[in-house]
Amino acid sequence: MRHLAWAIMLASAAAYPAHAQESEAVRYDWSGFYIGAHLGGGLQLSDVNDPFGPSMYGDTVRTPGPLAGGQAGYNWQFGQTLLGIEGELGWADFFATNTCLAYSGFYVSANCEDDTNALATLAARLGWIVGTDGGTLLYGKAGGAWLNGDLEATTNGGAGTPTTSSGDSRFGWMLGAGAERMLSRQWSVKAEYDYLNFGSSSLTTPQGFFQPVPSGNPADMVQTASTGTNVSTDAHLFKLGVNYHLGGGAGEVIETPALRPIIGTTLEVGARYVFGWGRFQKDLGIQGAGLSSLASRLTYSGMNTQGGELFARADLPNGFMAKGFIGSGNGGGSLNDEDWAVPFAVFVPYSNTWSKVDDSIRYGVIDAGYDVWHDQLVRVTPFVGYSQFHQYMEGFGCVQIANPNSDCGTSIPVSVAVISEDDTWHALRLGIAADLQIVPGLTLTADAAYLPYVRINGVDDHLLRSLVSPEWATGTGAQLELILAYTLTDQLKIGVGGRYWTMWTESGTVDFGDSGTYVPMRFSVEQAALLFQGSLSFDSSP
Repeated sequence: MRHLAWAIMLASAAAYPAHAQESEAVRYDWSGFYIGAHLGGGLQLSDVNDPFGPSMYGDTVRTPGPLAGGQAGYNWQFGQTLLGIEGELGWADFFATNTCLAYSGFYVSANCEDDTNALATLAARLGWIVGTDGGTLLYGKAGGAWLNGDLEATTNGGAGTPTTSSGDSRFGWMLGAGAERMLSRQWSVKAEYDYLNFGSSSLTTPQGFFQPVPSGNPADMVQTASTGTNVSTDAHLFKLGVNYHLGGGAGEVIETPALRPIIGTTLEVGARYVFGWGRFQKDLGIQGAGLSSLASRLTYSGMNTQGGELFARADLPNGFMAKGFIGSGNGGGSLNDEDWAVPFAVFVPYSNTWSKVDDSIRYGVIDAGYDVWHDQLVRVTPFVGYSQFHQYMEGFGCVQIANPNSDCGTSIPVSVAVISEDDTWHALRLGIAADLQIVPGLTLTADAAYLPYVRINGVDDHLLRSLVSPEWATGTGAQLELILAYTLTDQLKIGVGGRYWTMWTESGTVDFGDSGTYVPMRFSVEQAALLFQGSLSFDSSP
């Protein structure tokens, strides 16, 4: 993944000889073969059908992650209409877990683990060419899709039963839309969204255990047989890409004035209102047995936040740029604290408590890059950067929703603080940003970053038990952003957009109770937001 991301940056930089644009504008010709590369991320949703009855919790595995890959295609141009065919192959790093088959608090439910490593599509494209120079393409696409990955189910609580699997490959269909802009007669840059649907695939449930009568003896559990069910899967992808057109150079020269390259320093500063949604999850494994079968899971979900941020970007005459933003927000959601095979006086197969949560976030990003292309219609900038995300979550009250013999069988009121989670995520960013003028005054800005290195340092504090547990882990992730901005004056812009961040670790460690007892742990976080912004631009070009 890291090498692919660098390859995309090098491909973008290869367009630099055209930076000093032709002295006359051209009527671009989109016809012919092209090849390219893309970088982005996505969110895959896998819904597990519970064959035992309606689930009280879980069954949907949210599987986000970064992707990178290549595409190739052929275009036919008929005036302002474009028809084409395009194939894409992407290397994905999508990974997540969630509870499944949790239909009863007297049944030891399972851990479902979803892992996708490759995606491909073959689609027809239909587009409309706009702009006086014919250099902007708005398009839709539809066709077939393929996924290589696996969803595995393992009975929790260290039961030792075999893991079951849904298989390796799935086929489906896709719909997508995007915008593409010519940089020169050979090179173009694009931003694209795709929806992929893979229908249902079969899954055999793992062997489980049911408790017919409450008992303090785990041996009184009854083993249940495996049975068949299915998993429904779809995915949402966002990509930034560059294409090289093998038939470039055939365009007709027209007499419209050339675009003036931007040669001075430009600075944009602004502010945003942010309405966000968040989710945090951590899996606690079994000492010496890894993270396939879990002892506990805490999921902070539905955390809606409101806040604000400041942002800025500076582009220098030599092509270098710096950009970044800082922000904060506050809100709330809920916590589900799950435990399996709990050895109370009455043995508890599955416990799930609910708490109200207050959520506070602070974050910042700083990037440095080089404008490999920068004119009045297009700007393309590979970059490296750093992001930090701090989150403090505090849970109040406790209600048992699965098994009355477990914790909080007698509810604790929401006026009582019961738990807190204090985390800081650090990440290295490697990505590409692009600004495309769709029509005069309306600009689409897209930013896709792969996070090759992520580190979390956190502290879990079970307040009622005086149990403080330091946590740490490393992993990966992706950060995506899309803004549609309208120019009101030469200096003033307003805009609306969205952002999606995901970071996770495949393994980590918690010092349980700060006692020197180290237990395997896995972490994941998602943050999505609607953005409403205003900004001022300053240009020192002569």
